Amino acid sequence: MTPTTLSLAHPSVDPPTLIDRTRQALGWSGSEFLVGLRGYDELMETLEVASDVEGLARIGDPTSPPVRLLRALNASGAGLSVGRVATLDAPWRWARIGEGTAEITGVALRQQAYADVVGALGRAGVSFRVLPDDTTTEALLDLGRTLGSAVLDVDEVPADAVLVPGYLDDQPPLTYGLLTRRAPELAEDVVVWLSMQPERESAGTLMAALQRFSDLGLNLDFLHSDPLGPDVHSFYLGFRTDPARVDDLQASLREGGFTSRVLAAFAL
Repeated sequence: MTPTTLSLAHPSVDPPTLIDRTRQALGWSGSEFLVGLRGYDELMETLEVASDVEGLARIGDPTSPPVRLLRALNASGAGLSVGRVATLDAPWRWARIGEGTAEITGVALRQQAYADVVGALGRAGVSFRVLPDDTTTEALLDLGRTLGSAVLDVDEVPADAVLVPGYLDDQPPLTYGLLTRRAPELAEDVVVWLSMQPERESAGTLMAALQRFSDLGLNLDFLHSDPLGPDVHSFYLGFRTDPARVDDLQASLREGGFTSRVLAAFAL
C-alpha cells in the first residue's frame, strides 16, 4: 500500500512566509499544499476527521502551554498529540513603506500581528489600521503606503522599505507545535505533557498521584487543575524525562487509580 502523503493545516492568522519558515524549522516533509483554516477551532475540528492532515499551532512556552490546547488534545478522539516543536525568532518588522522619509500617519497591520505587537507599538503614538489575517501582502503594502508604514513578516518587507528602529527590537520568539496522529520516535530526553484523571476523587487523591512522580524522580514543569464538575478534575502535568520512563509512570498511575494520556512528547 502506498503511504499517504500528508498535508499541513494551519490557522490563517500568520502569513504564508512565516508558516513556510516554521515548516522548514520543523523538518516537516509532505505535500507542498497548505491548508489555511479560519482559526484554531476549525484547525482542531479538521484534524479530528482528516487522517491525511497534520497541523501547526502556537503553543507558547513549551514548559507551560495554554490550558486551551491541553484540553483540546485531551478531548481528541483521533489521538492527536504534539510530536515536534520549533521556535522561531520574532517575525514582525515595522517598516516605512514607499519613500523612506515619508511621514508616518499610521500603521497597517493584520489582526494577529496587532495582538503580538500592540504593547510594543502603543508607546509610539501612532494610529492602527487593523486588517483581517487573510489580507494579502500586496493589500497590506497598499494601505501601508497611504499611512506611511506597516507591520509585516520579515520575509514580506520590500527591499526599498526602511525599518523603524527601537520598538520591535525585543519581541519574544514564537514556538509552534506539530499536531499529529503519529507516535513520536525519540531516543533522548523529551518534554512530556500528560493528562490524568482519578477514577474516584477524594481528599489527598492528587497528592498520592504526585508522590508517584516523585518516586520516579520526575520534577514537574507545570501542573494545571481543570474542574470538570463538582469534585471532578482533570489534571495536566509537564515534565522532562527519558521516553522509556513514561510507560513506568503510566503503569504506576494505573495502580493508583488514575487514567492518563500522553498529550505531547518532543525534544527541545
